[in-house]
Amino acid sequence: MTASTRIYAGGALAFGGQPAINDLLAADYNTVIVWSVHVDATGNLILNDTQIVSGGVYKEAQPMNLPSRLAQLSKAGVEIIFSVGAGGTSDFTNIAALLGGKPGGPGNVIYDNFQALKKAMVAAGGDINAIDFDNEDNLETSVMVNFGITLANAGYTNVTFCPYSGQSTWYATMKALVAAKGTGFVNAIHLQCYSGGGWNIGQVSSWVQGFKQAGGQALMIPGLGTNQAAPGPWWYDNAPSSNVQKVPNVAMYEGANWGNYLYTQNFPTADAAMQAAQTAASFFFYCRGPLILTNGRSFQTGDAVYFTGSPWWGSAPQADAYYLGGPCSNIYNPNPPMTGACPADLQAQYKTWGSSVDGGFIWLYDSVISCLLSGCCGGTMDQPAGTALAYREAITNGLS
Repeated sequence: MTASTRIYAGGALAFGGQPAINDLLAADYNTVIVWSVHVDATGNLILNDTQIVSGGVYKEAQPMNLPSRLAQLSKAGVEIIFSVGAGGTSDFTNIAALLGGKPGGPGNVIYDNFQALKKAMVAAGGDINAIDFDNEDNLETSVMVNFGITLANAGYTNVTFCPYSGQSTWYATMKALVAAKGTGFVNAIHLQCYSGGGWNIGQVSSWVQGFKQAGGQALMIPGLGTNQAAPGPWWYDNAPSSNVQKVPNVAMYEGANWGNYLYTQNFPTADAAMQAAQTAASFFFYCRGPLILTNGRSFQTGDAVYFTGSPWWGSAPQADAYYLGGPCSNIYNPNPPMTGACPADLQAQYKTWGSSVDGGFIWLYDSVISCLLSGCCGGTMDQPAGTALAYREAITNGLS
């Protein structure tokens, strides 16, 4: 069986426009996991910091055009999963309170809002193949079972688990959902083998056995972390992050390929532009005065022009450029046994797992973008080594 290759993607996908879709299509992952949906105390669905569903209606508080862009991935055969939860949140606590101890149906805010999320994707020509349970705040079997049945009631065919600890609870949840919805309802385990789940790097076979004994037939997909930029990545502790490098008196060259252009916004200062920068951006230029390019583009004083990918600087005395240049390092993968987080390091670890697993996942696409121009993993600004494609190939080659 061909290894399943998956990647979690947050704001770098949400606000990455067409360039993010093009990059993920070129990287050729089987599955993209949209990270992370949060559920507030009233049941609103919030993608990271942007509300997307309220009162049974899908409406992006900040335009992302997510349904139409994700539909491009779906039409290319990429599985789309939305992940719910994360460390430091109250998502499953809120889900439990809003379900009130039983599965929800029409009229329940959890049912209504998750159904609206799925319908929005379907209406755009795509779909949501599963909801991922990244439950790190209320690890109770009954909560996850009721949520899973609610999702099934709302039209979802599958869920996935994203555990890092609490094996007995996850196994009990698997057993209960198998009894309620069949052996294929939970169809993948995204086992965290980084950060708080780093100890799992040597326990994969134990998790496999535990889920099998619970009656599950889910794919075992362990995940590892990429290199991570310093905190920010653009702005940290009321100042530009240590990742940020400045190139004075330049802008994107007018004759370059502008296919990785993201958006333009206006700010009173370059610092304000950095504070507002999304993780989708790897560089931008800031106009200190009006700028007119011979390719027909023109910009006003205060315009910040954001891009992903690699820059091609051109002289522009009235502008300065800023890019994320590192430092980037292995923060989350356990050392030992792993000494780094470059594609070659991940490939070596997947090779040790071999046929005992069904694939692998990469955490996190946003970090790939933040480290793209850092020169890590032996790459350069012009020829980055730690790309989304390179990390996908690490899984494929390691498990081949």
